[in-house]
Amino acid sequence: MLLSSAGLVLIVFGMLQSKTWGWVVPLHRPEIAGVALAPLGISLTAWCIAAGVILLSLFISWQRRLVRDGRSPLMQPDLFSIVSLRSGLSVLGAQYAVTAGLFFMVPVYLQMTLGLDALETGIKIFPLSIALILFSIVGTTLSRRWSPRRIVRIGQSVLVVSALLLLDSVTEDLRGGLFGLGMFLTGAALGLLASQLGNVNMSSVSEKDTSEAGGLQGVFQNLGSSLGTALIGSLLIGALSTSFASGVATSDLSEQVKATVSAATDRGVTVVPAADVAGIGEAAGLTDDESRELAEVYRESQLSSLRVAFVGLILIALLSMLFSRGIPDAAAVRRRTGAEESV
Repeated sequence: MLLSSAGLVLIVFGMLQSKTWGWVVPLHRPEIAGVALAPLGISLTAWCIAAGVILLSLFISWQRRLVRDGRSPLMQPDLFSIVSLRSGLSVLGAQYAVTAGLFFMVPVYLQMTLGLDALETGIKIFPLSIALILFSIVGTTLSRRWSPRRIVRIGQSVLVVSALLLLDSVTEDLRGGLFGLGMFLTGAALGLLASQLGNVNMSSVSEKDTSEAGGLQGVFQNLGSSLGTALIGSLLIGALSTSFASGVATSDLSEQVKATVSAATDRGVTVVPAADVAGIGEAAGLTDDESRELAEVYRESQLSSLRVAFVGLILIALLSMLFSRGIPDAAAVRRRTGAEESV
């Protein structure tokens, strides 16, 4: 338990801190007793993730040792040798990563950039909920005629298309129709995936291993959500800081103002409503014109960072298509004779 939890925590924590520490090249080094930490000139983010991977490898080795000694392991490591289960869990994790990343970015755009309230944001997201319910039923119906792999790959393809539509809709003035279509298609894709993956995973193992498979599903769901939020959040904040610093440097603001803003944002840029930036500038002693220009730079930086985050989301969706190769190409039937049999 200690090996598995510590490994997962280090990986997620490393990704969360990447926006401050940098991924490989250290940006802002943490200090202990006045000593900056960046072993071998590499960011602690990379070290945390590497340490997490090593601990998870030790966890798997420990489980195999317990099995060899005839003792009860926390999980059966041989389950990962089942191709359909491995693919189903990987696609499931990617699905939850995309979902968590999307629900991190969309409220930032709608509330922080466009200034919508919580109710208006919920209405904009509503098409996703409708499509998710509808296409979960559609996917179950289609499974009587189509293989799980075909339905999953259709869902993954629709997810990529929907992310591209959402990327195109992110402008200073929301393209409402395009955004609504993108959210509906996102819900449709997630509904198709949800209708298949649970059955694929549970059908990949023998009856005695169903509880193990169910536990692994929960792990990959939570891990996917954590990694999706951490990764997309890191991309968003990192891109916002870089874009804002570049925008201020190339703006018409005075050198004194540029130096003041640079010093204030040296540790990164906080996500705040774009409409509040002018007031923040005035409170800091900027003139009305300088405050308005700073607000415009910040708004453009927000839009730019959101586009970068959407590209990251698209890449995750495309990567998940590689994982779906092991999804069964025939109707999934629960195996009862042994984990080594194929579906």
